[in-house]
Order: sequence, then structure tokens, then C-alpha cells
Amino acid sequence: MTQTFDSIDSLIGRLKAVARQVEADEATTEPPPFAYRERFGELLDDTVDPLRVSDPLRPRLEELVAARHGDEIFLQRVYRTLMGRDADHDGLSHYLGVLPHAGRLYVLAELLCADEARDYLARHGVTVPRRGMLTLPFRLVGRLGPLGRALRPPMRLAYRLASIAVRPRMRLLERIASREGRAERRDILMRDVLIELDGELQRQQTAGNVHEQRLKAHDERFAEQAESAQQQSQRIDAIERHQPALWSALQQHRRAVERLVEPPAAAPTTQAGEQLDQDLLDAYYLAFEDACRGSEAAIYAHLRQYRPQWDQALEVGNRALDLGCGRGEWLQLLAEQGFAPHGVDLNVAMIDHCRDAGFEVEHGDIIQALRQQGTDSHALISAFHLAEHLPFAALYAMIDEAQRVLAPGGVLIVETPNPENLLVGSHTFYHDPTHLNPLTPTAMSFLLRYLGFADVEVRRFNPYPEEAKVPGDDPLTERVNGHLCGPQDFAVVGRKAAPADARLLEAASGDDTPAEEAQP
Repeated sequence: MTQTFDSIDSLIGRLKAVARQVEADEATTEPPPFAYRERFGELLDDTVDPLRVSDPLRPRLEELVAARHGDEIFLQRVYRTLMGRDADHDGLSHYLGVLPHAGRLYVLAELLCADEARDYLARHGVTVPRRGMLTLPFRLVGRLGPLGRALRPPMRLAYRLASIAVRPRMRLLERIASREGRAERRDILMRDVLIELDGELQRQQTAGNVHEQRLKAHDERFAEQAESAQQQSQRIDAIERHQPALWSALQQHRRAVERLVEPPAAAPTTQAGEQLDQDLLDAYYLAFEDACRGSEAAIYAHLRQYRPQWDQALEVGNRALDLGCGRGEWLQLLAEQGFAPHGVDLNVAMIDHCRDAGFEVEHGDIIQALRQQGTDSHALISAFHLAEHLPFAALYAMIDEAQRVLAPGGVLIVETPNPENLLVGSHTFYHDPTHLNPLTPTAMSFLLRYLGFADVEVRRFNPYPEEAKVPGDDPLTERVNGHLCGPQDFAVVGRKAAPADARLLEAASGDDTPAEEAQP
């Protein structure tokens, strides 16, 4: 009986759940080996940040006054504690001028009254001791209106005298707080060092047994793998012995069926019902692009990865044609880079969208649009996620006409979903009902070379994020991730050969087998 799953995503989810369970079973809370050495370094490091307070949520008043430090350190410490940022140049210059006349208590009180400080303290739950007493004169003066401005000079003098009076005490209290903080930090570090040393001794005692068990397990696994390899070799030998007979029998059955079964006569077809209005379908497809392909900003960011191609094209000229221009993200980027771009699309809604954005576009068939262009007239031709919509005859004609229209040295870019990713080739490719068949990098590379393009290369984009991958770094897991989570799109790019490349193309035309593309 065959086990089925709702989707490949369901299978991946089950694999990840098993991997997480294994990691949980093997999890350990022990610190990494030799972590105590880092603790020793911290214990010996006596460096103290002069802008740091012992507790940012409950700073001491003596730490804010910073009587043991200069004015700039005082201002920077107060700004960081009360506003969560460094002092700006204007504020620093202003208060450095105020300090000699008003003192630090005045500046601290004024900053405590600032809207930015009040918002920061309330938002982060910072408690400043004696805040009400420090700011009381400012609040009283503020209520007096014009009279309060006249009281400012004597208030500054009072703050200045208070700052001078409390400075010795503040200096002593700050020194005590600093030493208490250092002693507490050293006690914590010493305790951590002792705990980690004890753990290190225990690890050393058990390491020998662990290594012996691992070696034994490796030997057992190696023996199992050797036995499994031998069994696989025997199966392969048996298959190779029976393969010719099976293939011959299959061909005989096929020929017998072809002789006995004739295809039924084609019945005349009639169109059942009225077709949906094309404008409605075009509007649907524009909404589908927005929902499933990604936002215009996301596509614009992805297209910036083609800088090497547009830089190469600009060496030839600035005329660019985008086939199936869609919402116009590529047209916008080309215009910003100095091209004179124009686009063509069959979707009326897309054309209206591009024209509203100010782009030069036309509604029509891409093959006809190419045939209307002059020979050697463009530096760049592009087709993003268009090839998979075309029958092969139309795709062939598009590449062939693009080769004629491009100037020598001009660049062709064709981007399409990447079926090397199994989720793309078997699932997400068919989200779009207008897709026909996936196209492989090998087939597209050969088509460009066959039609005369030089320097053909494949570029791959948009792999699944790391969190979507099956955990593990063994070869089997890497192969599974490569096939299920690899790049979701690829582009084949080529350059129209200049006359000097003619002999190289003629020599290459005799090779019917394209180079194998790298697999994800």
C-alpha cells in the first residue's frame, strides 16, 4: 500500500519535526569547553565605561551628577540615561556654556523636564531618585509666566550653590558605588569561573568513555553500510542482467498495441458557452501577479541583480525592449540606469498600469513586435517569466528574432521558473493556469547557442529560506535540500556575437551537446 501526503510541504514538515525531536533528545545545558578562560579574561579586565551607570532603570543621583568626571562625560552620561542616546552637537555646546554659571544640578533638572526625557523615562520605566525635588523650581517658575523668566537668574545661582555644596558628598558616594559595583561584578565572575571549572573537570572525566562509545557506534555503522553496499551491488547486477530482456519485451508490447489500437476519429468541436470577457481575464491576471509573484518593490529589488548584464548592454547602446513587460518593474529600473526602454504585452490591464506610470509600452503580440524592430537596433532584450507561457515554436521564433534585433554585443535575458527545484517543477509552477511546460536550464542554454548567441550562462535566483530546509549537514540532507529548497528561478543570458566572434560560433555550431549545467 502506498503512503500518500497532502503535499511536499507536508513531507518536509514531518522531516523537520523529527529532526527537532532528535535535537531535543541530544540537547545539553553544559557550557562550551574552556569557557572559564573567557571568564578569567573578564575578571582581569578592570576597564570601566565612564558613561555607564550601574542600573540603567534605577540610576543613582551621584552617578548622574558624575562629580568625579569632566563636564562632557557628565552630559553624555545624562543624555544616555535620560534619553537613550548620545548628546547632539548643539545640545552639548549649549550645556557646556550653561554649566559654569548654573551647575550640574540645574542642567540635570532642566533635562529631566524636557519632553524627550519624560517620554523616554515613562516608556522604559526608568526611575530617577529625587526627581520631584530636583524639578520643583522649574515647575513653579513655569507656572508664573513672565514673572518666572525674571526668576531664572537667581534660580540658576541657587542651583549653582547647591551643586558646589553637594559635590564632595556626591564624589564620595560615586566612588563608593563604583567600588561596590566592581566588587559585585568580580564576585559573580569568580562564581562563574568556579562553576565552569567544575564542569570542565567533569567533562574531562567522561570524555574518554564518550569517545569510546562513539568509536564503537561508528564501527557498527560502518559494518552496516558495508553490508548494505554489498546488497545494493547485488541488486544492481541483477537489474543489469535482466534489463535487456525487459526492454525488448516492452518494445514488443508497444508495437503490438500500436498495430491493434487505432485512434478514434476526431469529433467536431463546438464552443460551449460564451468566453469570459478578455478584459476581465486581464484584470484577474494583474491581481494574480500582485498576490502570487510578489510586490513591485520585491520584484524591483530582485531585478537589480542583473547589473552585470545591463552594464554590458550599455557598452553597446541604450535602446532596450522588454517582452511581456507586465507591471513595468524592469522598465523603471532600465530608465533609471540610462536606457530608453519600451515594452510590449498582450494584457490590457498591464498595459494600462504601465502607461499610468509613464512608460512607453504597446499592446500586441511579442513576435510581431520583434519583427517590427530594425536589425541590430537594440542593446538589450529581456523576457521575464514569459517563456513558460509560449509553445516551443513561438519560443524559438522569439529567441531567433531577438538575435536579429540585437546589435553586436547586445544582451538577451530570459528568466523562467527553475524545475531543478522539485517543489517548483511539480507544484508551484502550476499556480499559474497559463503556464504550459517547465523549461530546463540545459534546454534553454542549448537553444540560445543554437541560434547564435555567445557567452551563454545560467544564473539561478530565489532559493528557499534557511528555516525551510531540513536540518542537518550530511550529504543526503544536503541533496534533499538542494532538490527541494534550491533556487526557484533561473535566467539564461547570452550576448549577440560581434563579427570577430563569427569563427568561434561556427566552430561551436558543430557541437550538438550543450555543457551540463550545475545542479542545485
